[in-house]
Amino acid sequence: MGGKAALVLVAGFAIILMRIAYNLNNLETSAVENVSMYLENTVSHNLALAGANVALSMVYLNPNLRGVVTDPSVFTSGPFVGGKYTARMDSIDPSLLQLRTISTYEGLHDTVDVSFKTRLSQSFSMFAWMTNFEGNVFWITGDTVWGRIHSNGMIHVDGSPVFWEKVTTAKRFDPRPGRGTNHAIFKNGYETGVAEISFPNDLSELIGASTYGGKRYTSEIWLTLSPGSGENNDGMVYVRSSPTGPIIDSVSLADPLFNGVIVGNQRVHVAGTLDGKLTIGSMQDVYIEDNVLYERDPISGGGDDLLGLVAEHNVVVADNTANNNNCEIHAAIFSRSSSFTAENYNTRPVSGELRLLGSIVQDERGAVGTFAGSRIVSGFSKRYRYDNRLANPTVRPPHFPGFYTQTLQISGWWESYRLPKF
Repeated sequence: MGGKAALVLVAGFAIILMRIAYNLNNLETSAVENVSMYLENTVSHNLALAGANVALSMVYLNPNLRGVVTDPSVFTSGPFVGGKYTARMDSIDPSLLQLRTISTYEGLHDTVDVSFKTRLSQSFSMFAWMTNFEGNVFWITGDTVWGRIHSNGMIHVDGSPVFWEKVTTAKRFDPRPGRGTNHAIFKNGYETGVAEISFPNDLSELIGASTYGGKRYTSEIWLTLSPGSGENNDGMVYVRSSPTGPIIDSVSLADPLFNGVIVGNQRVHVAGTLDGKLTIGSMQDVYIEDNVLYERDPISGGGDDLLGLVAEHNVVVADNTANNNNCEIHAAIFSRSSSFTAENYNTRPVSGELRLLGSIVQDERGAVGTFAGSRIVSGFSKRYRYDNRLANPTVRPPHFPGFYTQTLQISGWWESYRLPKF
């Protein structure tokens, strides 16, 4: 190989090596830039996440916060030094809130959006038993309740009642479980100090349903439930203005134009056998004059009848001949401002068993009898059984009262995502 060829070969190798060195230098520079960019992106993203979690804790302490929730100054120390974030809560529509957190770090901005549902309706019938205030009435030996129990007040126990599902109270037990006279048997546990569940301020939703698609009566009425023919869900309700007077109206539960709600402005009396789905309400009191039954037994798994008995004041088991030898009720019961009780519970004769299949929700716990130790003195002994179908949130009597959860529920979570450059 001549001298020129050797020079060309050396020059070629030199150019190749220079190009390799140049590329290696560029790669090193890009690697440093990529690492730096990845760090900045990660810090910016984590700062937005941290801000969202701080704002979430503030919102859960005060769900009424709107506008800017938190806007701290620039961090001067720690992993987020030089960065800041802003979080604000806004109403998107009447049932949706959005918490948006935006970070600022080294010229970068990351966003975290958290969506909340604000009106999560739950039927009160999901509870086998619920009260705002337990009064001075005690759970005693022989009381047995299937289904969930909740009270916004203090639960009193004297003996060994049996609770098959979880028992919760916004306050405490008197006395505490396992202490003094409280020998209650909790098959699925208990919890104290939980959040209160607010009753509605009125029965306006039920009144609205009775006005548009239902039935509403201004005077005192007596309702007789009739199972109709052998067909399913074709029951009738016969309306009278006195206990034995003529029928002034009849309502077919099979009528597609009827929404299943009957409301009286005055006292409403009810008895009979239901075939269908119905809610009976009174702006005063509902009186149960005799057994109120479903045509088909839901415990055996074959029944789809559902009844709600709703009163502004009391739901009362009447003191009459029919009810002085046991009384059986199939219904979800709701007393907005008073109690479920037995008329003259402390003076009426011993009336046997009060058998309930359904649920009881009342403002203040009402009495149905009096006792001396474990011996009944007047009124009824209780045999309450929860209708397990009501534990399904989609199963409830027509327009039965519900409550809205106090705690916001996260319905969506979105984070900005920045693609890396390679």
